Amino acid sequence: MSSETEVDDIQLLRDAQNGDREAFGELYERYAPRVFRYLYSHLDNRLDAEDLTEEIFLRVWKTLGNYQQQGVPFLAFLFRVARNALIDHYRRSAKSEQEASIEDLHLRDHEPEPVDVVTNTLEHQQLRHVMQQLREDYRTVLALRFLSELSPEETARAMGRSAGAVRVLQHRALAALRSMMESGK
Repeated sequence: MSSETEVDDIQLLRDAQNGDREAFGELYERYAPRVFRYLYSHLDNRLDAEDLTEEIFLRVWKTLGNYQQQGVPFLAFLFRVARNALIDHYRRSAKSEQEASIEDLHLRDHEPEPVDVVTNTLEHQQLRHVMQQLREDYRTVLALRFLSELSPEETARAMGRSAGAVRVLQHRALAALRSMMESGK
């Protein structure tokens, strides 16, 4: 992210913290696609990813008054909220699945979204399958770096690690992904 964009974000944040909905809308337009791609890479369900993206921005809007820059850029803060919301979603899903009948689960597994049917090529399906087999931190670093297009520094802030550790983790994640893709797992 350029320093000009970061300065613009700071002004938009200040305006949004003062109740300016248009400023928050601009932040939403700027960052919602990145958050969505991050969530979709983990959930593999377009509707869940869309719903969770909206939920995250509602959470951010409600807590924006408490946010203070203090060395944590908005994007890192946003992805921390997204990661926490994803964890909450997994917890809710696990609880719901325990309560659902086997028949309900069977029906849900066989009702793909029309958009997903069109966009899921064989390569995408294989990549998604392999991504799901990666360790959580590998999936996270790859999603933040390549799907959400964060810099190593932004990824480091979002993951609570150093930029060097993120680069090493990214290297290892790509090596693991490459190995799994080549072996056809």
